[in-house]
Amino acid sequence: MTIVLERETKLPLYIQVKNRITELIHNGTLKANSKLPATRELAASLGISRNVVISAYQELEAEGLISSSIGRGTFVSRSAYAAKRGRTEHQSSKMSYEGLFSTGWAKYFSEAFTSLENLKQLKSDKDFISFDPELADFFFSDINNFKKSLNAALVSSGSALLSSNSPQGFEPLLEYLSEFLSLRGISCGKENILIVNGTQQGLSIVGRLFIDPGDTILLENLTYPGALTIFRSLQTNCIGVPVNNNGINLNILENVLRRRKAKLLYTIPTFHNPLGSILPAEKRDELLQMCRENQVIIIEDDYAHELSFNGREISPLKARDEGEGVIYMGSFSETLFPGIRLSWIVASTEIIKKLTLIKKSSDLYTNPILQAAVLEYCRKGFLGKLIKKKVLSFKKKSNAMQKAMELYFPQEALWNKPEGGLYQWVDIPSSIDSLALLLNTRERNVIFSPDRFFSVEEWEKSGFRLSFAAANEEQIWEGIRVIGDELKEMIYKR
Repeated sequence: MTIVLERETKLPLYIQVKNRITELIHNGTLKANSKLPATRELAASLGISRNVVISAYQELEAEGLISSSIGRGTFVSRSAYAAKRGRTEHQSSKMSYEGLFSTGWAKYFSEAFTSLENLKQLKSDKDFISFDPELADFFFSDINNFKKSLNAALVSSGSALLSSNSPQGFEPLLEYLSEFLSLRGISCGKENILIVNGTQQGLSIVGRLFIDPGDTILLENLTYPGALTIFRSLQTNCIGVPVNNNGINLNILENVLRRRKAKLLYTIPTFHNPLGSILPAEKRDELLQMCRENQVIIIEDDYAHELSFNGREISPLKARDEGEGVIYMGSFSETLFPGIRLSWIVASTEIIKKLTLIKKSSDLYTNPILQAAVLEYCRKGFLGKLIKKKVLSFKKKSNAMQKAMELYFPQEALWNKPEGGLYQWVDIPSSIDSLALLLNTRERNVIFSPDRFFSVEEWEKSGFRLSFAAANEEQIWEGIRVIGDELKEMIYKR
C-alpha cells in the first residue's frame, strides 16, 4: 500500500491518509476483506504520529469503508467495496439526496460530531472498559419487580391501556408525580405536568415552542450533548457561559446578558453533566433574579435529583421560582433504567397546554402501558429501594475511582469529589488533547468522553468525563490505570 504525503500543503495529514486509502479502495487496489496495516506500523512507515493514522482510520470507519475487530485488526469493509465496485449499472437510477438535507440537519450531525461519536464505539463487548453511562449496569436491572409492576398495571387498568391515551400523559401517573414533586418543594397540579419520551423529546418540543432560527440560547460552556444538538438543529446561536465546580459563572452571565438578548438558558444546577458539580443555594437565587430581570426563560434539567451520596436535600430552581420563569425537567432514566425513556416537564398551565399540542403533532402520546407500569413500580416502593441501592453502589464506586486516580494519575491531573450523580470530571494540562488521549486508551479497550463532546464554544482548558455508573470496581481500577499510563506518556514524553 503506497501512500505519499504532501507535508507542505494545508490539508491535514490524517485527511491525506484517509483520502489515499479511500482511493485505493475505490480503484480496487484494496479488495474487500483486505487487512490494513496496524496503526503503529503505518505511522512508522510514513514517519508520522500514530494519532494521525488512528484519526484517519476513525474517519474511514465512520464512512463504512473499513471495520475494526479487537484482536484481529482493521479490514476493508465488504459492503463498502460492493457499493463502490459492484452494481454500478444501477447507480444512475438511484435517488441522490445530496443538496436536499436541511441546514438544521447539517448543524445537528456535522461530520466532526459523527466521527467523535464513532470514537466511543467498540466492535466487541468483550474485555473492554467503558466509563460511559449509556451502557447500563445490569446489576440494577430489576426485571422481576418490573414484570410484576407491568402485570399489575394490565390487571388494574386493563383494556384502557390498549387504546389511545391523553397526549399529556396517563392521568394516574400525572397525579402521582404531582405528589412526588412536592417532596422536592415543587408545588404543581397534574395540569402543570407533561409526560414525554425522554429529556431529548422534552427539549425538542420546548425548543419548537419558543425558538426561532437565529435566536440566542445560553448554555453552560460544558453541557449535556443532547441539549446542544437539539438547540443547534433549531438553527440557534448557542453561547457558552463558563462553568466550574461552583456552577455557572454568574458574573460572566450578567455581562453576556448586557450585550446580548437571549431567549433561553439551559442549565443543570444539580450533579452537573459533565462536571458533577452543584450550584450553591445562594447562587440559585441570584440566577433566578438575573434571568427574571432580563426576561430569560430557564430550562432546568434535574435528571438525577435523588442520587445524592450524603442525603443532602438540594432545592431545585423550580422550587424557588415565584414568577413561573422556570421550565423544569425530570426523568426516570437515571433513577430507574436508562432504556425506560420516560421524563416529564413542569411548567405553568398555559405552557403545558401549548407543549402538549406540539407533542401531539409528533407522536400523539407516550406509551400508556409503559407509564402505567412505571406508576405501579413506584407505588409498590420498588423505585425507592432501587434508588437506595444505586446510591450506595455509586458512592462506593466513586470512592474507588478517587483512590485509583490518586494512585495512577499524574499530579498534573486535577479533580473534585462528587457529592452524587453519575459523573467525575478530570482537568488535565491544556497542552494535552483529551481526544488524542481517548484514541490511545481506545487501543487498550478503555473509553471515556473527552471535553469536545460537551463544549459549546472553543474551550481554553482540557479535560474529560468519567462515569462510575456502569463499570464495576475491578474495571474502574484497571481502566483508571490505563488512562493514567497513557496520560503520563503524553505529559512526560511529549
